[in-house]
Amino acid sequence: MLEARLPHFYFHTDNGDCIRDDQGEDLPDVEAAREEAVAVLGEILRYRGAAFWETASFSVIVTDADGHTVVSVTAKASDAPPEGWTLAESGT
Repeated sequence: MLEARLPHFYFHTDNGDCIRDDQGEDLPDVEAAREEAVAVLGEILRYRGAAFWETASFSVIVTDADGHTVVSVTAKASDAPPEGWTLAESGT
């Protein structure tokens, strides 16, 4: 009997320079790849610390074994608030 293989995903990073993941990782599904993408981005941001402001944007792009993008997550730094953001007045 053949053993079922897990899908293989690659976690590329981009902060102005794209770094290809040539090894990848076997994961059960796209949901697991999403969770891993967020974890990878979190680790990168922790490692970069204040240096993140130099690039102002960092992305993790996940592709499948065929090279198709299945998910991406991006963190952006800015000194301005996000568009449409307001601080709600308290009711006191």
